[in-house]
This record gives sequence, C-alpha cells and structure tokens, in this order.
Amino acid sequence: MRSLIIETALIILITAVVYLFEPQASQLLAYYHTGITQFDLWRLISATFCHTNFNHLAMNIAGLIITLFLFIDTFKNIKIWPLILFNSLFIGIALFFFEPEVIWYVGLSGVLHGVFSYGVVADISNNDRWGYLLGGGFLVKIIYEQVYGAQQSTIDLIGAPVLVNAHLYGALAGVVFYITKSLLIKKQAEEINEK
Repeated sequence: MRSLIIETALIILITAVVYLFEPQASQLLAYYHTGITQFDLWRLISATFCHTNFNHLAMNIAGLIITLFLFIDTFKNIKIWPLILFNSLFIGIALFFFEPEVIWYVGLSGVLHGVFSYGVVADISNNDRWGYLLGGGFLVKIIYEQVYGAQQSTIDLIGAPVLVNAHLYGALAGVVFYITKSLLIKKQAEEINEK
C-alpha cells in the first residue's frame, strides 16, 4: 500500500511540475507526429504528463485517484509505474501508426483508461462481481465515445478536442498488459515447479 501511495504521489508530482512549465513543456514533451518521425521518441511516453490547462490536469489527477481507489485491492499489490509507462508507449505507438493525421496529443486520460481496464480484467479474473459491473459501464463508455465522440462539456472544460481513440488504445493496453503479465507469471511458476 505504501508503494502505491508513493507511486501515485510521484505521478501527480511529475504532471504538476510539467504543468508549471507549460506551454514550453509541451513544446518539448507533447506527442507531435512530426517530432516522432524525427526520432523524438520520448514523446511517445512524455505526452502523458502534459496537459492543456488546469482543468485538464485536475480532471486527470482526480481520475487517477478514483481509479486506483476503485481497484485498491489490485493496485495495492503491484507496482503501477510499469503499467503507466506501458500504456503511454502503447497509446503513442498506436497513434503514430494508426492515426497519422493526429499531429498533437497530450494528457493522462488514455493511460487512465488503461489503468481502469487492467483493474476490470483483474477483478473479473478473480470472479469479483464489482469487476463485471464496472467493466460493463466502462464498455458502454468506450462504445459511446466511438459512436458519438466526446461530450462537448469535456471539450470546453479542457480547451481542446478529446482524442477518444487514445481512450480506446489505453483500454486495450491495460488488457494486453494484464494478459502478458499473467502469462509471464504462469511461465515463471511452471519453471520453478520443473526444478
């Protein structure tokens, strides 16, 4: 639990410090398609920690805290930094290859969708009804955004378009991370049993 608090505080601190240096921080750290084509590969991850305005930052920090709280039993037993970094990289790569028309992107929300989906899959794999309930609602949200786009109130609040496909890629990233981690743990257990 202590590790989760420290890791969460570190994520919040990094995003807050980056925000203090906006807009210069985004010039150096935001996802820019052209920057990545010129091998500014850090942008695939660092864009996660940039935000358009204080509302955007506060919304994402609140979302992080709420998500971790909803799945506290899962996240108190793991390190969340690998999940955060994997989700960031997965989203950045997916945007680069599948959405070349997206020239700019910032924010933690896609990664939060990955953290949420990881929590849902972990709960479902433990036969926790809470996971099924949250997973159903989450699936409805993802489908709604894919069909209708983001709500105008959110767009107005953050002062920028909401890249709903980043939410979709984040949700997929969380599932991929969970499955990969589970397979690696299973393989390690099998190797130990064989010895």
